[in-house]
Amino acid sequence: MGTHIPSRTESAASRLGGTSMESKLTPLQGLIFLAIYGLLMIGVTVWVGRRQKQSTPEFLLASRNVGILAGAMSIAASWIWAPALFVSSQKAFEQGLPGAFWFIFPNLAALLLFAPVALRARRLLPNGYTLPQYIRMRHGRGVHILYLIQFFGLQICSFAVQILAGSTLIQSITGLPFMAVATCLVVIVLTYSLMGGLRASVSTDLVQMILILLICAITVPWAVVEAGGIQTVAKGLGGVTGTFTNVLDPWVAYSFGISTTIGLLSGPIGDQMHWQRAYALKRDSDVVKTFVLAAFLFILVPLSLSFLGFLAAAEVANGTLAIDNTQIVGASTVSHLLPDFMLIVFAVMLLAGLCSTLDSILCAFSALTVADVFGGKLSPRDLDNDSGLERVRLARGSMLFAALMGLSIASIPGLQIIHLFLFYGTLRASTLIPSVLTLFWPGLKSRAVFLAVLGSMIFGAPLMAAGTYLKSPHLSVAGSLAVVVIGLTVSVVGSRFYSKSNTTASGL
Repeated sequence: MGTHIPSRTESAASRLGGTSMESKLTPLQGLIFLAIYGLLMIGVTVWVGRRQKQSTPEFLLASRNVGILAGAMSIAASWIWAPALFVSSQKAFEQGLPGAFWFIFPNLAALLLFAPVALRARRLLPNGYTLPQYIRMRHGRGVHILYLIQFFGLQICSFAVQILAGSTLIQSITGLPFMAVATCLVVIVLTYSLMGGLRASVSTDLVQMILILLICAITVPWAVVEAGGIQTVAKGLGGVTGTFTNVLDPWVAYSFGISTTIGLLSGPIGDQMHWQRAYALKRDSDVVKTFVLAAFLFILVPLSLSFLGFLAAAEVANGTLAIDNTQIVGASTVSHLLPDFMLIVFAVMLLAGLCSTLDSILCAFSALTVADVFGGKLSPRDLDNDSGLERVRLARGSMLFAALMGLSIASIPGLQIIHLFLFYGTLRASTLIPSVLTLFWPGLKSRAVFLAVLGSMIFGAPLMAAGTYLKSPHLSVAGSLAVVVIGLTVSVVGSRFYSKSNTTASGL
């Protein structure tokens, strides 16, 4: 999103905008806090999986029998990555109504628009496990390799993002060292993911989403009351400067809305964890219903948290609150208005959002490994009939590898969230248009897709990354649009060119 989350080497005070939020728990209490949460998630996994017999389809797709409600809650929870819990409050604080709108609306649109795309994929490859499986069948090895670079790169960097952001913020509340928090988080999600695969992820997501919604429902209204009621919220609708009152403010739409919309729309399409859940649903008729429900369940979270940003803007204007780091304005507002223990409750919400994404990443990585790297010439139906444990062990090994890689990257001294976001956010956008065209346009040519994806990665994505890194909205917008234009132009023009070439060759 172009927002700054401090590196793990910065002091706790500078990371969190002051000392008022530090160490609400002692380190020992922090360990107990993490242990209780971990045991709860492991307990849910053991209880849900007690009657399930392990097999490839069970571990990777929960035997394709995930229901609408469980699927929607899982999708919504997985779409809430840790920093996103703070961005809605931040944008509401910085840019008022239009800032909140251009974060909330594209998130909603991304899941709604993905629904028919996911349904189309299920009908083209009824027993599929991943999108790259279909890409390999349709376009061959070269395009498949490019897709795997994008999909695997996204999973590893996204895992590192969750660890880096979540551990830094939990560290500030518990007083534990960064590596201790990071290691605990990895151990928690690895344990229940290794035990139950996707079924464990979906089951724990259900619990985690309930926690997130419940905490939002308690925290935000309480904070509004303590701040003086809805009239205080109204005072902050223009942001901290009071100037952003037009929801469709042209500058915010241009500088933040365009690049954010393109990046978020490419999110589900370029991320295996959403394809995995689409294929895990019971019936084709459940797909659209599930993703629509997930979109509206998800939107309750950033919509409610944006109120904390509006409250903060009003409190700053009144001179009763100082915000040094806008990234954690929501947590700062809770700390300012509510009792100390509510910041710990807020940390539970963060932990739920963090773990729901971490376990989804591990499951996605395992499916890509089994189906696309070591699947060989096995068809999806062959995988469905695999009742042995060899591929389950392979899936578990890949989870361990992904977790260690993500933890290692997050542990690099001086690393910042922005560096990882630039890499995988721009990489993910490069497959947006080619993926949609592949699913809906029979005339698309494989050579054109290869050039479109490669061109977007080489030319569009670096320009988009440079704009975000240099905090230049013009470069960011140019890069975002370039990714779309390259993907669309090269795919369409290239396909027509190769069609004419083939027609000419056959005529000769």
